[in-house]
Amino acid sequence: MKYEIRKGKIQTVLGLIEPSELGITLAHEHLMSDGSGWFVEPDDAFDRSMAYKPVSVEILWWLTYHRFSNLDDLVNMDEDEAVEEVLHFKHAGGNSLVEMSNIGLARSPKALARISRRTGLNIIMGSGYYIDSSLPADMDERSEDQITEEIVHDIDEGVSDTGICAGLIGEIGCTWPLTDNERKSLRAAARAQKITGAALNLHPGQHEDSAMQAVKIVEEAGADLTKTTIDHIDRAVRERDNRITLAKMGLYMEYDLFGREGYYPMEHRRIDLPNDHMRINEIMDLMSMGYTRQILISQDIWNKTQRRKYGGWGYAHLMDNTLPVMRAKGMSDDDIRTIMVDNPTRLFTF
Repeated sequence: MKYEIRKGKIQTVLGLIEPSELGITLAHEHLMSDGSGWFVEPDDAFDRSMAYKPVSVEILWWLTYHRFSNLDDLVNMDEDEAVEEVLHFKHAGGNSLVEMSNIGLARSPKALARISRRTGLNIIMGSGYYIDSSLPADMDERSEDQITEEIVHDIDEGVSDTGICAGLIGEIGCTWPLTDNERKSLRAAARAQKITGAALNLHPGQHEDSAMQAVKIVEEAGADLTKTTIDHIDRAVRERDNRITLAKMGLYMEYDLFGREGYYPMEHRRIDLPNDHMRINEIMDLMSMGYTRQILISQDIWNKTQRRKYGGWGYAHLMDNTLPVMRAKGMSDDDIRTIMVDNPTRLFTF
């Protein structure tokens, strides 16, 4: 019955909307999140002292090259600030965004509903579990069935007793190597997708093979790969042949790190992060092979230093800075509409 009510609709934190209402969409963002599970305390004494300072423009020079090493930078729980920041996207012409802060990233359904009302933006909220370091203490004892039921409840009835419903499953967290609990979480997410018809989003670990590993697990558990997204392509799938293989499987390919220009922390030194021009080139390469309908783009803003208030590029970066470059490189307005409107609409419609 719940599925029949949702069928042909998109589910936001304020309820069901028609697909035609979604409009220009950021496919992967964070408005209220706590990413302190990523925190890495530096070994060097000076760097360690910087790790516990509040974020400010005065130390932006250090923060820029220590993305996971300042605790304050990883926590965004100020609702008024979120409203102020995301309104830049709306004023630039945006309509909707997907909020990927699920269990483990301090998901806040009530705050998201208030932000949606205050801004007039459609917000689609995620469900399921993030990476191992953020999992509940009793995750070992939770069965796959229990996790599946919890995700289904988030989508059918709402998170806990809020009545505020998730509209997708994700971002389901993976590390490298995968832990047993992450494997369990992936299988449960795939099963919940079969029951609800929701889109599924996978967050690969810090290894080239992680995306395919996660895909194989959810595929074996019954996931619909044509309603499944591999996020962070621009740091997780750096080999062209691997991108093509995933695209051939029908998956959505999400370039969601726009604004990050070429540097990734040293603890992940194997990753050669592209800049925005290179991202666009890779997207156009996929488009040339017929995969335009499988591309999503976003900015994955979850550090304070990515927000305008702290000297970052902000939620309007794609609209203000990236789209002109796409057009200059030869992408048409129809191409851009397919990527920013049609693809998320198709993906998030039940």
